[in-house]
This record gives sequence, C-alpha cells and structure tokens, in this order.
Amino acid sequence: MKQIVTVMMLMLAALTATAQDNKGEALNEEYFNAKVREMVYRLNITDEQKAKFVPIYRRYCEEMRSVMGPRKKRDAKSKDQRATGEQQRKQLTDEEKLARTKQRMERQQQAQTIRLKYVDEFAKVLSAHQVSKFYEVEDRIQKKLMQRRQHHRANKRDRRNPRYQSAS
Repeated sequence: MKQIVTVMMLMLAALTATAQDNKGEALNEEYFNAKVREMVYRLNITDEQKAKFVPIYRRYCEEMRSVMGPRKKRDAKSKDQRATGEQQRKQLTDEEKLARTKQRMERQQQAQTIRLKYVDEFAKVLSAHQVSKFYEVEDRIQKKLMQRRQHHRANKRDRRNPRYQSAS
C-alpha cells in the first residue's frame, strides 16, 4: 500500500512539474504574441509583411534571450536564501565586482551585435522607417516590462513586511 501511495505521489509531482513547464512556455508564447501585436499596430505592418516579419522576429527574440540569459527565479527562493544572497553580493571582492561588470557589458555588447545583424534582416521585410521605429518600440516594450516587474517586486516586499500590513 505504501508503495502505491509513493508511486502515485511521484507521478503527481512529475505531472505538476510538466504542467509548470508547459505553463511557462505558454506564457512565453503569449508574451511573444502580445509583442507581435504591439509591433504590428505601432509599425503599421501589413498582413503580407506580418507573415514574413514574425519568423524573423521570433529568431531575433530567441537570440536575444540566449545572450541575455534566462530570468532568475528569485521569488522561488526562501527568505533565508535571499538574505544570504544579498550578504554574498555585499561581500564580493573588488575583483569579483569587476568581473561581474565585465560580464554584463559583454552580454550587452553581444546583444548590440544581434541588433545590428537584424537591421538587415528586418529591412528585407519592413521599410526603413519601420525598421528605425521597430527598435524604439522594442525599447518601450522592454522598459514597460521592467517597470511592471519592479512594481510587482515592490508590492511583494510590502506584503511580506509586517510594517506595511494593516491591523485587520
């Protein structure tokens, strides 16, 4: 009986993990589709252009994601793990701080190389005006996303901090 329960628990855990992975992929696809809709609207892309634009834009996004790396899942860490991570950051040596700065700048340089490469790719489908406006719209989307993440993090901090909780 214990073996059956154990096997069922393992199967449930595996299904839950798979569902979470699928949920993450679905969210990424939903986010990508929202970005495409924004681009189509802001750049006045025709249906013919859209059919050619989307595959190029998908490759562009994948390359940028591979260079910039996956988003860190800070929220999944426990409070103690976050505290030790903050302490570790504060205790970095000067050499480690310089190395991190250099790594960040190298990632930014790689991202810029990808942007330059895709100017010609997008120019095959979009007009020069649309291409120049594309990067402005892309920057706006990224800034909005960062603001929402920061706002979300601030709200989470407020909810966890007893000072900000009302005495209900």
